[in-house]
Amino acid sequence: MASQNRTFKTTLAVTMVILLSKLFGFARDVISAGYFGTGMERDAYSSAYTLFYIPVLLFNSCITSTVVPLYVQARNKHSRRLADRFASNCVNIFALLALGVALLMMALAGPLVRITFGGFDQQKQMLTAQLTQIMLPSLSFVVVSIVLSSVLNANERYLSAQLTGFPLTVAVIIATVGFSRQYGIWAVAWGVFAAGVLQMLILLPFANRTMGYSFRLQFNDPQFKRMLVLAVPAILSMAVNELNHIIDKSICSYLNPGDPSAMDYAYRLITFATGVLAVPITTVMFSRLSMHATQGDQKGALGILNQSVEALTIILLPVTLIGCVLATDVIKLAYMHGSFGEDSLRVTSGVFLFYLLGIWGFGLRDMYNRAFHAMQDTRTPMLVACLTVALNVGLNLTLSRVMGVNGLALATTISCMVGAVVLAVMLRKRLGHIGFRKTALELGKVMGAGALCLAAALVLNQIWPQALGKGWVLLRLAGIGCASLLIYVGALVTLRVEQLAFVKGLLLRRRS
Repeated sequence: MASQNRTFKTTLAVTMVILLSKLFGFARDVISAGYFGTGMERDAYSSAYTLFYIPVLLFNSCITSTVVPLYVQARNKHSRRLADRFASNCVNIFALLALGVALLMMALAGPLVRITFGGFDQQKQMLTAQLTQIMLPSLSFVVVSIVLSSVLNANERYLSAQLTGFPLTVAVIIATVGFSRQYGIWAVAWGVFAAGVLQMLILLPFANRTMGYSFRLQFNDPQFKRMLVLAVPAILSMAVNELNHIIDKSICSYLNPGDPSAMDYAYRLITFATGVLAVPITTVMFSRLSMHATQGDQKGALGILNQSVEALTIILLPVTLIGCVLATDVIKLAYMHGSFGEDSLRVTSGVFLFYLLGIWGFGLRDMYNRAFHAMQDTRTPMLVACLTVALNVGLNLTLSRVMGVNGLALATTISCMVGAVVLAVMLRKRLGHIGFRKTALELGKVMGAGALCLAAALVLNQIWPQALGKGWVLLRLAGIGCASLLIYVGALVTLRVEQLAFVKGLLLRRRS
């Protein structure tokens, strides 16, 4: 029980840090919407950042899914010195690889933009390429930060590993507010470059106190080879959400002007919600799962997995239901000011609604992926990810013709849910028994409470008059949201959902 209490406190602390980081990030997006709206410059910046983020995403998926379990294994079965040598080798090799990738992409920026965003006109393609070239030199710094964050997580230094979200927000806000009037969107691109450097500088003091760095550059190191074997399939399985979003944006370039920006604003709100509500659970539980898997404790790993699935469902379900009912109010409160007008509101709120339908699937799929990775099985999630991406592409091409940009978001949601279901089935096949019946019973109770929550939100949305000013929109959101949430929590208590009782017990012990 002491271990459970420690897990709860750690998760709560990580949640608070991520919440602050995401709130600052949300403020950054609000400021950007006011300055640039959904115009041509914002489309170009959003697309340039997507190109810059592709190698970041691939490196991140490779590193975070493999470094933690291999570092823990080397430390527990051999020594901390061997684990630190492995981490140092990863830092040096990945920094060198990232530099090579950055130089290559800078040289090929024009063709890459034409291939990825073929629907843009020549002016927008040229601006996108130039902004991409400004951002890319910071890639090595970002990749080193990813390795250091993974090592800190492996040593259960979760809070310091979560600090990397702040530099991007601070740098971009300063660039937007202080320099965009004079230099336009170019200033924001330079802000992204500065943020990459700052991320690494912030993590260095924490990393120096956690690991013993040594200059090593050994591509033939057995641990590094093992990491590459695991990483190749892990890249796709961990990056599937972002890969689908990149595919969405590529197809979106052929739709209406402003649609790429609207999609980007909506998706950032989704990542804000998952980052605050789901990432703390999956981050902490991944390290715990890796430890149990290394020790061969299947029962302990299953307990953590089932507890995480139930917790994610309890947290994400009301967000999905209430958010879908109040999607227009959410976007109105978040972005509607300055250059962000009625047309931007209409398009962005539609995309947001269809993305929001899949937020539960995003969280569950990430949790199941990490369960496989903790067992050092990256092949199975990769195969499921291939299925998910293929399904998303097919649905994109079909639904975008009928629903426009909303169809792209709905395609991502459907493919995500299918991926989560397939992963759950494969996990049950792999382990034989994952406590599915007991978990299904608990999830059924949560769904019943969710139905009451949805009914309350729908009724209140009809009764409560639509609001115009920011203050009235906030009041409407808070009133309907809180009332619906209270009904949801009351139903959970009445139905005696075990996970809710578990959290309540931890809170009572913590107070005492």
